[in-house]
Amino acid sequence: MKTGNPAVCGSKNRSDGAVTVEYAVVFPIVLVCIMLLVYIGILNYQQCLMQSAVNRYADSLALLWGFAPDDIDFETGITERNSCFNEELYWHLYTDTGKRAEKTAESLNNKLISGSVMKPRDGFEIDVKFSNNLICKKVCISAIADYYLPFAGFIELLGFPGYVNIEAYSEAFIYDPPDFIQNTDYLLQIYKESGAQTLVADKLASLSKALQYLTDNFR
Repeated sequence: MKTGNPAVCGSKNRSDGAVTVEYAVVFPIVLVCIMLLVYIGILNYQQCLMQSAVNRYADSLALLWGFAPDDIDFETGITERNSCFNEELYWHLYTDTGKRAEKTAESLNNKLISGSVMKPRDGFEIDVKFSNNLICKKVCISAIADYYLPFAGFIELLGFPGYVNIEAYSEAFIYDPPDFIQNTDYLLQIYKESGAQTLVADKLASLSKALQYLTDNFR
């Protein structure tokens, strides 16, 4: 009865053992790298979700700012015909900014929670502000959330924060055609009465003559 060469068999066993050890060392590293890539993808999705939602709510709130907040859904906008007649009469003089901000923050928070694939550490911190300048009015919305990092406990033992902070911010000018026309007329009036119109006309007189000269020659 023939048997294999003991030296060859021993070499093969040692080779198989070395490959097994290499797999045991490399496989956890590869697995951790894959998990990190997946986690980075999830964080990127959360960032896109927050920024998209904040942009949408800022535009919607700016467009529907003059309407009664109890009758308007700032996420979907105006969905019924009767809602078009719910614009408040004196919203230019007085606006309940606190109520609008509270309802917007609540709706935005529900939207982010329903669309998230990972729960933030302390929930979403949402801030809605209204800015009323002489020329324009605008709304500003920000959303902040903290997410735990992989091996957060070990990272904190090293003295680093075990979470990553994600922020989203958006602002939009309030849509108000009458107010825009009045502001434009006001700026034009200042432009004329301050003498800036005459100064600009004098500076551009030579350029205007040169353009007129070129126009006459090319006819």
